Amino acid sequence: MKDDIIEVLPVSVCEPHVPAVLRTATGKEIKYLRKEEVHRMLETVTGRNKLIIQMLWHTGVRVSELLSIKVSDIDFEQNTVTVRTLKKKKTLPRKAKLIKTEIKGLELALKETAQSKTLRKKLLEAKERLASYDKEPPKPRYRVIPISPSLVGTIASYVMNNGFNKADSLFSLSRMMVYRIIRSAGEETGLEKERAHPHSFRHGFAVNATLSGVPPMVLRQWMGHASIESTLIYTEALAQDTKQYLRNMDF
Repeated sequence: MKDDIIEVLPVSVCEPHVPAVLRTATGKEIKYLRKEEVHRMLETVTGRNKLIIQMLWHTGVRVSELLSIKVSDIDFEQNTVTVRTLKKKKTLPRKAKLIKTEIKGLELALKETAQSKTLRKKLLEAKERLASYDKEPPKPRYRVIPISPSLVGTIASYVMNNGFNKADSLFSLSRMMVYRIIRSAGEETGLEKERAHPHSFRHGFAVNATLSGVPPMVLRQWMGHASIESTLIYTEALAQDTKQYLRNMDF
């Protein structure tokens, strides 16, 4: 989504400033949940399932990240949750990156002197050296997301009622089970299947944060985006009448 241009589709009647659908230039729709839809879903669930929906809606975490959260990751005094950012691509080691730069230089040089056997030999050798390197898994990265005191209280009660220790996971279940919980709650509230998905909460969180004035750099940190361009998609797509910013300025 890095270089996608955003097309804003018609605005819904119930929320005059919010596009009904966000769509990238490639035609991919960004499906998200609105606040009133989440609240209706919360009315259909209790206990653990309700807390799962609350955590997804209040933090914007990915399902894999949600299931990795332990009791010790919740700071009950500072009202935060520490999340391990799991969606990170493997990268080449530094030496391999230098070889890639060398290859680009040789390829550019060959455009000028296509008949150079020496350059072609060096290019072939460089590509062979690059092929000998494997991508390395990224170093663990963590981000701290603030959560509301009321949610912290709900988590505390849930932990106490289940007799959890600090090392215990908040939710010991599979990704598929989370999908089923969301799908079931969505069906009960009449939500279309395409948006009754855990990732719709992530997009909904980002939309809600953007409309609430959360700065892109802060939202990027909360979301765990590798690139700011991923965060700016929400900002560009949900741009409102710019006069509101002038009214908020102090002269």
